[in-house]
Amino acid sequence: MNTWTAIRALHLAGIAFFVGGQLLLVVAVVPVLAARGEDDGAMHAIARRFGIASAAALLLVVGTGVAMASHFRLWDDPALQLKLVLFVFVLVLVGLHIASPQSRPVQLALPLLSLVVLWLGVRLTFG
Repeated sequence: MNTWTAIRALHLAGIAFFVGGQLLLVVAVVPVLAARGEDDGAMHAIARRFGIASAAALLLVVGTGVAMASHFRLWDDPALQLKLVLFVFVLVLVGLHIASPQSRPVQLALPLLSLVVLWLGVRLTFG
């Protein structure tokens, strides 16, 4: 395996953790806790652990993404530029979610927009 394959694998691992974790929370964890009438303490503990790991995953994604965009000379690619703009919106949504964790629109918009960013990444990779 060459270096760029390893960097791409790390990039994908970070994305898988961030987006997959969001989907797991939206589809399984939050509905189950709500249905059981669990207090906010359990969700707060889960969110805190996921948030710390997500921050590390996002740092990994940004670092490997910058390296790949530079190495493969993708900075002028319209798909990458759109992906970066939407990624900034994802970061804004993360901030809004931290500030207002009960906001249902933010809870839903964050994983949906993350999936769009993921789709653009796949489009960059496979044309």
